[in-house]
Amino acid sequence: MQQSNAAATAFYDHVGGGGSFNNAGPVGGDAGDAVMARWLQSTGLQHLAFPLTSTGIDQRLLPNLLMQVNVLLIAKEQSSADASASSFIANEKEISTRENNVAKIKVMVRKRPLNKKEISQKEDDIVTVDENVLTVHEPKLKVDLTAYVEKHEFCFDAVLDEHVTNDEVYRVTVEPIIPIIFQRTKATCFAYGQTGSGKTFTMQPLPLRAAQDLIRFLHQPVYHSQRFKLWLSYFEIYDGKLFDLLSDRK
Repeated sequence: MQQSNAAATAFYDHVGGGGSFNNAGPVGGDAGDAVMARWLQSTGLQHLAFPLTSTGIDQRLLPNLLMQVNVLLIAKEQSSADASASSFIANEKEISTRENNVAKIKVMVRKRPLNKKEISQKEDDIVTVDENVLTVHEPKLKVDLTAYVEKHEFCFDAVLDEHVTNDEVYRVTVEPIIPIIFQRTKATCFAYGQTGSGKTFTMQPLPLRAAQDLIRFLHQPVYHSQRFKLWLSYFEIYDGKLFDLLSDRK
């Protein structure tokens, strides 16, 4: 808007020679017509110049003409601003959607089978798996001592039942993040669960499989030329203490 007003003012000063529109009659002759036509074309409003090509410019018409020019320029600028804002919002949404599609954290759950003690005590298996949904069937009693089962469903990125092997666990959890490391991205995989839930049994073979894949990637020509180095540490964190398993548990 400021640029439009400035342009209109500049044109007013140039044509009016002092800015007075009180005197009737043509202004400037052909020279005035040419100046005005050029100015209208420079602002993208050349269609307003067509009626002036064959007649002189009457000073009494200039205020209304300049008012039209200002209104049209303001409308054009507003339209351009709206288009820019819409484009900016659309781009932000596109970027946001693209980022949201890349999962930064994935949570997988592995169900363990009943152990020997649980089997000997004839305990029931109250956990079922259906694709990526894990359901806990909790036995309960009503106030009148009527037994019933309350279901609790939990959805994860992947749920592995009690029949999967450690090879399958590795394929679903660790294997997909190995290539990411070679894109200079940090990757972490850790097991969480209460004592006896199967963390050690699950995690024990995974570092060996990961090391094999890491070495295999290191020997590929595309990465071998970049001189990657492999560093290994092996720790146990238990009861608030950190043990170095490669240094006699120090």
